[in-house]
Amino acid sequence: MASIEDVMAFLVDHRAPGVTPGYVSEQLLSMSWIIDAQDAARIVDVGKRWLRSDDSFRVAVAIGLENETYLADSWAEIAALAGPLKERFPSMAADVDAWTARAETAYRKLEGGTFFGRGEEDA
Repeated sequence: MASIEDVMAFLVDHRAPGVTPGYVSEQLLSMSWIIDAQDAARIVDVGKRWLRSDDSFRVAVAIGLENETYLADSWAEIAALAGPLKERFPSMAADVDAWTARAETAYRKLEGGTFFGRGEEDA
């Protein structure tokens, strides 16, 4: 039986021409709702590894997963990943900047104790 990592790799390696990383991310996130919790968690684990990949498409897929998941333990970890990603993949600098801008609010809320927040800025 194939692992979720095998499925993810298959989807990336056998994608049709013109399929964007964001579309693959969306499909993986959708798939996470119909598989068991352990395999859904493995999608996040693979995404975490892909953020450190030398494959720009896999990095971009992982960045897309961040829309609904946490791929790091803190905002500081995300911020630390951003610089090296932009150095390795200069053509992705704008995407990395957009990713970190999206992620910062969610991570700050998480650090405050809740994803959804009801802090001062939400009241």
